[in-house]
Amino acid sequence: MIHLQNLQKHFGPKTIFDGASAHIPPKTRVGLVGPNGSGKTTLFRMLIGEEQCDGGSIVIAKGARLGYLKQEVWDNPERSILAETMAGFPELQKLEQDLTAIERQMADDHDSELLDRYGKLRQRFEAQGGYELEHQAKAILSGIGFRPEQFVQPLHQFSGGWMMRVALAKLLLAKPEVLLLDEPTNHLDLETVVWLENFLLEYPGTIVLTTHDQVFMQRIAGRIIEISQRQFNPYIGSFEDYVEEKAARQEQLEAQYQNQQRKIEHTERFIERFRYKASKARQVQSRIKMLEKMEKVELVHDTTRAMKFRLPQPPRSGQEVVQVSKVTKRYGEKTVYENLDFTLLRGEKVALIGPNGAGKSTLLKIIAGAVDIQDGAVLYGHHVTMDYYAQHQLEILHPAATILEELTAVTPHLTPEQRRTLLGAFLFSGDDVFKPIAVLSGGEKARVALAKLLSRPANLLVMDEPTNHLDILSRQILEDALADYEGTLIFISHDRAFINAIANRVVEIRDGRLRHFPGNYDDYVWKKEQEAAADAVAAAGSLPSPGGTQAPAVSRPKKEDRRARAERIQERSRRLKPLQEKLKALEGEIAGLEKEKEELTTALCDPAIIADNTIYPQKLKRHAELETRLQNCYDEWAVVAQQIEAAQGEFADLP
Repeated sequence: MIHLQNLQKHFGPKTIFDGASAHIPPKTRVGLVGPNGSGKTTLFRMLIGEEQCDGGSIVIAKGARLGYLKQEVWDNPERSILAETMAGFPELQKLEQDLTAIERQMADDHDSELLDRYGKLRQRFEAQGGYELEHQAKAILSGIGFRPEQFVQPLHQFSGGWMMRVALAKLLLAKPEVLLLDEPTNHLDLETVVWLENFLLEYPGTIVLTTHDQVFMQRIAGRIIEISQRQFNPYIGSFEDYVEEKAARQEQLEAQYQNQQRKIEHTERFIERFRYKASKARQVQSRIKMLEKMEKVELVHDTTRAMKFRLPQPPRSGQEVVQVSKVTKRYGEKTVYENLDFTLLRGEKVALIGPNGAGKSTLLKIIAGAVDIQDGAVLYGHHVTMDYYAQHQLEILHPAATILEELTAVTPHLTPEQRRTLLGAFLFSGDDVFKPIAVLSGGEKARVALAKLLSRPANLLVMDEPTNHLDILSRQILEDALADYEGTLIFISHDRAFINAIANRVVEIRDGRLRHFPGNYDDYVWKKEQEAAADAVAAAGSLPSPGGTQAPAVSRPKKEDRRARAERIQERSRRLKPLQEKLKALEGEIAGLEKEKEELTTALCDPAIIADNTIYPQKLKRHAELETRLQNCYDEWAVVAQQIEAAQGEFADLP
């Protein structure tokens, strides 16, 4: 589907890609990972032609349409969101307009030629899915959070985040063969993220995505391409498989590096010892040439192992940290809360979840005293001190100040060494600390703001989307720090992995009402599923039977239904068994080939083999053969996996 061969890309003196190559087979779901600034968005822009390669090539299957989610510039902001979502189908819209015009004509003229033309147009319209398009558009808009009454509202009435949802709906409706998604979960609440996951799991085309949401990546991606050291490193499997495999590769690389270093040291000692001995001159020269030709193993340090930050623990507060009592909050005529009661206890870490506009940020502002309330009171407990991390936190940084100056202004209690250590924990090392705030990316500014906030944290932290703009490594650093934090925390996040790692209570906000669930996000989902199952059983049990009596909750299937079900189960087994056996055989072959390749790579680093003019070319040739065979196996594995997924989809109703 997509071949990336020896890509070169430079921005001034900075090299983004240097001979990077990768292959994306058809109908696969690929996750791009790498730190901010590694080139993920640049690669997307190169794929759609907005950026040009400085070298190498990008080959895309002939006729394949690429769809890219990006910030739209709307041609007609007065157009309704439904019309804009369907605007990607001009031919269908023209057919619909022609049909409407002919219908008006036929009201006065019943000419047979006109009727024949109408029939042909209608047939074309129906064949191209015209009657289904509006239904699909409305289903997608509903799925990403729009209410039916909003479908007819013009674009300009919505905020930037909601406008991005319209762009997403437009892209999903178009169903391009290749879907390029750059942080698609931004601006989405948790319910919408889950809907999007399920939609993409059924998507028939190729998906290439980048996201900082680890759960989203884990559920969607079946392959990972890591961008590291200006190269593409492919991994087969889920995000969790990638993390494990990367750790294993790192250990192997370190072992190869240490082994090579010992050989180099031994060879250098030999050279030094016999450099001036005439009888050893030939051997000395041979070893000098061997060192010059040796391909050095480069050790790339895995920063995920090194970065660890522990918050200074705050002074202890009273048992009851915050009490919100009978609070009413309105914005104009809209009432967000009425007679709201909420209590936060010492040591609790509470995650607020709910759809956008439910009032999550408003509750945080009420607790932080950042908004006026119309009625009620907010009471703070004994010795409570509070820090508030708002969504606009990045805007109050001083553009002209350097990173170090920005931190120094709020940390008179720290020594210069301690400040550098703190900034290092937030991934600012060396001369990076002297960069002015004005040149930083959104993620870098977020890290500066968090470093300032957490340099001496209060015993109550109120945090609104603290993971926004952070890459996976930065989120992990913050997650580890807050997991160890001994104070009280209330926060909003749409990152399920982050909530799972930190929260010990989840509060769902909906229609101005709060529901409390002990535990983390997984516990909340389990409880909601239990409630949904109980409601379904109750609804089934309350349906009247034809005789007027209540039908049993679960009806016994008829004999013929059981026979048909058994036949479908047999058919599923017949279809899937050979495919699964083939997939297993391919996985075995891939494992064997990868092992042989690893052993061969190690051998090719051996100075003795490098010096052997007979063995070295043979092993080099075999290494190239393995590369080719492995790529063929990867491609075949992807095709078989897709066939299994399609077959399983046909029998999705079976247990």
